[in-house]
Amino acid sequence: MKLLKNQKLAARISTLTSIITIAGMLLLWCIVAQSASATVKTNVTNQMTDAVKSRAAIINNYVSSAEEHMSAFALSSEVRNLLRDPQNPDLVRQAQQYTEDFASVKGIFEGLYIASPETCVLTHTSEGAVGMVTRPGDSLAPFRDTILAEPRLTNLGIMKSPGTGAMILSMYYPIFENEQCIGYVGAGVFAGTLMDSLLELNIHGLPNSEYVFINAETGVYLYHENEELLNTETTDPGYQEIMRRIQSSGTTEPGTYSYRDENGVKQFVVYQYLADRNWIFMVRDNTGEVYRVVAEIRITVGLICAAVTLLIILCLVGMMRRVGQNLITVESAIEQLGRLELAADQGLSTLYDRDDEIGSIARTTHALCERLRLTIDDIGRILGEMADGNIAVDVTCGESYYIGDFQVLAKSLGTIRSKLLQLTRNIVQVSNRVTGEADEVSESSVSLMQGIQTQEASVTRLTENAEDIVVQIRSNTENCSSAQNLADQAALYTAEADQAMSRMTSAMDNIAHSSEEIEKITLVIENIAFQTNLLALNAAIEAARAGDSGKGFAVVADRVRTLAAESAEAAKDTADLINRSIQDIHAGMEATEQAADIMRTIGECTGSIKEQMHGIADASMRQSDMITQVGKEIEEISLVVQNNSTAVNQSAGSLQNLSEQAKELNQLVGQFQID
Repeated sequence: MKLLKNQKLAARISTLTSIITIAGMLLLWCIVAQSASATVKTNVTNQMTDAVKSRAAIINNYVSSAEEHMSAFALSSEVRNLLRDPQNPDLVRQAQQYTEDFASVKGIFEGLYIASPETCVLTHTSEGAVGMVTRPGDSLAPFRDTILAEPRLTNLGIMKSPGTGAMILSMYYPIFENEQCIGYVGAGVFAGTLMDSLLELNIHGLPNSEYVFINAETGVYLYHENEELLNTETTDPGYQEIMRRIQSSGTTEPGTYSYRDENGVKQFVVYQYLADRNWIFMVRDNTGEVYRVVAEIRITVGLICAAVTLLIILCLVGMMRRVGQNLITVESAIEQLGRLELAADQGLSTLYDRDDEIGSIARTTHALCERLRLTIDDIGRILGEMADGNIAVDVTCGESYYIGDFQVLAKSLGTIRSKLLQLTRNIVQVSNRVTGEADEVSESSVSLMQGIQTQEASVTRLTENAEDIVVQIRSNTENCSSAQNLADQAALYTAEADQAMSRMTSAMDNIAHSSEEIEKITLVIENIAFQTNLLALNAAIEAARAGDSGKGFAVVADRVRTLAAESAEAAKDTADLINRSIQDIHAGMEATEQAADIMRTIGECTGSIKEQMHGIADASMRQSDMITQVGKEIEEISLVVQNNSTAVNQSAGSLQNLSEQAKELNQLVGQFQID
């Protein structure tokens, strides 16, 4: 885009049109080629799909017919009678004749025979094969386990006959009786006629297409154009992938698949699964051959689009070259006109007779240059006379030159003339008034000077008072600092007293606990005294019973009772004293707690006083700073007052000069002609 921006209009139009044309043709080629490709691909795919369907139907019909004939032969009474009694010569003769007659009537069998479970041939269309064993040795067991295991027909697909070398369909049908295999029927159905009919159905445009039959389960070739591959397992990666897909989905609908074969050549395959026989029928061809028509269509459409694009570009370049030359001439004239060179239309005379846009631009440019010349000449006349002092010049004689938006210029010139006249008259009047008012202002300046001097004296006194206030505030700040230190000491002493009260409260708690322990001991002593008293009483009773021999013991018992009573009394007195001590301790603890609460309250009050003293000290510092700031501002006011005084003095001189200049202005304005 930056490259196009720096080019001429004609070149840009040619370039953009060429780019658009090329892009359009490319898009058209892509659309047509894509549409043609899709159509051809669809047609080719449909042809191959139809071919696969038709050939699959032919194969299915042919094989189904052969299997029906095979089943009819196997289920006949002659076959079953012979297998029941294979040693009976009459039954052997009848079965041999039936085998030959059946094969000759149907005409599709390369070989038809009846065999025992040991694969010994009992009858055959070729008499030389009678008595042969087809599966000798180790091959018999797998044959019995697979083909002879169930009473159903087995089709092994197309193979080469070991006797004649012809292509045949190998079929087997076991015969069961009482769930036991008593023999089987084997046949080789001619497949050459089938293959010939299939190969005659060539697909239009695909003469090299390849037909393949594969067993879907084992991957063995049932048919291939290369006879060496018959009955061998396929190694083609595409065929193996198709087998995997069919084993996964089991669909019988035709499908397509593209891949690269073992040689790196891209192949296209259409296939169909014959589920009844577990076969896959495929048609394969080189992708380049399949889509050769697509490539030809793309090349043809591309050549046509390229030719049309080249023709359009050549015509466009020739036309735009001529237009570009004329545009360059017009561009040069417009550039000169942009520099207000009014002779810009001299080179456009050859374009006036054109009826297109270029001719219109040339004629318009000529008319514009002519009109500008007339307008500028008239403006020069008006401004020249105004420069000579004739403000009352006539501005209406050339009004016809101002057309379109230039009419605003004509009106503006008239308005400027009127306003200049009015302005000149106003300047004369104002000049006269300025002269008178300058004298009055000069007198007022003297009074203003006196007031400013009074302000200077007041500001000086205010500055001195502010300095005194600053000294007093600093003294208050120092006193607050001393009081704050005292409050800190009081708070420290209060904290120490609070700790002492806490220790005393703890000691009182310990005393109370010890008193409770003593009370428990006293109770034990009372209990011992009570028990001792009981024992003394019992001893006295026993001494009385003992008579004279117990008198001494009675005296001792009486003394023990007396001591027990005295111990009980002493324990009671001790308990009373302890109870009173505990009451006194509780009272002391309450008093101690109250004292601790009072000390905490005092500590809190001391803390509050400390915080307030801090606040007062901070406020005093802020006030000191504020008064200092006020002092600075007063100094600034004093400076402003001094500056005002200087300015008033200067204004007085300026007013005197203004008065003199107003007189000179009156003399200058008098030079203009305003009437």
